Amino acid sequence: MNFIKVLTLVTALGYVGLTSAQAEEVNTLPTIKVMADSELREEVGIVPFQEDKGARKALQHHIQKDENDIQNFVIGDNIAAIDIQPSMSQVDMNQLSPLQQEYVLAVAQGLQSSDPTKGLFIMLQPLGVDRGKALDAVSNNESIKFNFDTNRLNIMFGDKWKK
Repeated sequence: MNFIKVLTLVTALGYVGLTSAQAEEVNTLPTIKVMADSELREEVGIVPFQEDKGARKALQHHIQKDENDIQNFVIGDNIAAIDIQPSMSQVDMNQLSPLQQEYVLAVAQGLQSSDPTKGLFIMLQPLGVDRGKALDAVSNNESIKFNFDTNRLNIMFGDKWKK
């Protein structure tokens, strides 16, 4: 009976010894660590720039080829002119009186001039705004005064301006 106890004990200890791993050194898995530039330079060191002359020549050749292709570009005969301005419908000003037509054309000409404020001040003339006085008022941080000339407004717009 002693023999069976000893054999069971030896078997149990042997089984426990075989199943346990015997490691001399514990391995650690690689991890990602956030580092500042200075810490990274300390760890890696400064790597000097090594110029690859073959790659540089190939890049220069590629750039020169592209520049020559751009400079020697030829437009074929199948290219047609493209009209980028949309066609504008003609404005029918027949319903306006001759005075109103003249007024609209003067405003349009003033807006298309080198100084578009001419057109704006032409629009404001029926309200009694003078260009010189208005510019002086703006430069002096004053308000612009409107002088409604009801006779002129009646002549140009009829009763429509009162609504």
